[in-house]
Amino acid sequence: MATKESIGTKERSPLRMYNSHGRLRKVLLCAADYFEELPISEIAQHSMDDGDKVDRELSKKMHAELADALRSADVELLWETPGEGHRWQVYTRDFGINTPAGALIGKFKYEQRWGDEEYAIEALTKAGVDIAGRVSVGAVEGGDTWMLDESTLVIGSGNRSTLRGIELAAEILKPHGVEVRPVEFLAKWNHLDMIFSVAAEKLCIFCEEALPMDFAKYLAGKGWKMLPVPLEAVLRTGCNVLALGDDRVLSFAENPVVNDMLKAEGLSVYTPHLREFTKMGGGPHCLTFEVQRDK
Repeated sequence: MATKESIGTKERSPLRMYNSHGRLRKVLLCAADYFEELPISEIAQHSMDDGDKVDRELSKKMHAELADALRSADVELLWETPGEGHRWQVYTRDFGINTPAGALIGKFKYEQRWGDEEYAIEALTKAGVDIAGRVSVGAVEGGDTWMLDESTLVIGSGNRSTLRGIELAAEILKPHGVEVRPVEFLAKWNHLDMIFSVAAEKLCIFCEEALPMDFAKYLAGKGWKMLPVPLEAVLRTGCNVLALGDDRVLSFAENPVVNDMLKAEGLSVYTPHLREFTKMGGGPHCLTFEVQRDK
């Protein structure tokens, strides 16, 4: 039964996320109708420098394979309306993060992505997702965010999210009992999900060369098992995975080293082909926005 808000009579939506590892029930996607290369990450820039541009038709096929993998994991799919000119809207992760208080809408750093969040808000509102608040200063992007548990949200500050934006996110979520912990790292790594991902409860993969030592010690102190990913795989977006819950994880076919690591931990690994997206610096975590997870 739904509970009531502390003020007023509006029922709280059950479409929330309490951590980044519980069973995934619903996810928001956006079709790759307008997907093109953008030089706003080092991986994307390197691919473009090598002449490796986006094949949009192949991207559409790979995105359909991603959707099929999620359906096979019993995840319900919700969809944004693609907007012409919004080239990276397919990376639905980046407009914000769902939390125990509802969706936190972030703020994009780069102008090329301004307006993507409006399509997301439209889809979330249609689905009945509560909006906890919106970052209006600095920048906060969902690729930097992980809910470690019901009361701890980490937000990376590398190339995209800024400390001022993170401070505002903390102000928005503090009344809801969610502590926001910033994680600062070198801008060349772009988003936190390029060097750190939650794979299952108390299990993560990370890049030793990039993840700050103080954050690694913090996780170890909280009982997390940490699997180091070889740098060569990290540079191919290998750290970017999505926990599905129930000892399952969404990775991609072009990530064999990490897939084998995860299987060795007893996880079932879903592996759609995603190279058109990973060569631009975005993997399963980037391509999905969690609408609902179990505690």
